[in-house]
Amino acid sequence: MESKIPVVIYLVGAFSAYLVRIPALILNIRASSPRDRLTTAQRFEKEGYLAGVMMVLWFITSILLPLVYLGTDWLAVFDFSMPHGFMYIGTGLFLLCLLILARAHFDLARNWSAVVQIKEQQALVTNGIYAHIRHPIYSAHLLWGLAQVSLLHNWLAGLAGGVLIFLIIFLRLPREERLLLEQFGEDYRVYMQRTGGLLPKLH
Repeated sequence: MESKIPVVIYLVGAFSAYLVRIPALILNIRASSPRDRLTTAQRFEKEGYLAGVMMVLWFITSILLPLVYLGTDWLAVFDFSMPHGFMYIGTGLFLLCLLILARAHFDLARNWSAVVQIKEQQALVTNGIYAHIRHPIYSAHLLWGLAQVSLLHNWLAGLAGGVLIFLIIFLRLPREERLLLEQFGEDYRVYMQRTGGLLPKLH
């Protein structure tokens, strides 16, 4: 690893992404009913065990391995080369990720959940960024994955996390759409027609 600057940029972005969630997390703890609070086993059941295991692996590859990569040379054997300009691309992608995350959590407010579930008194949010994209938090995480690959030129600390988040979203997104259709019916179908899933819909 020639320079640790891209790794520091990545880790600052990753920890900032968690900090952005804190207001929504606090609001959800205060507003959630007892039925909404899930045990670890219930979380795995709702997510599906494959997605649950992949989420754990993603935390390892997106946080723990980059920390190891920053502090040691243990993963250097897995390095690969990319042009220096990718550091700027990755930084820009992570900044955009953080902006989208912040806006999406603000617009969702108490309706946000870290688990794919329908909560008591769940509302269909269609304002703010949700007027254009149905799943902006997933969009932000895709940008996170691209930023990770752009900043960490390492098969384990960089590419593995980027690939995993794509696979997790591929598993979670259809399930979330089905749950929302079951809950909100025709209102959600109409909403789907005028919005894009991960990108704004071109009219």
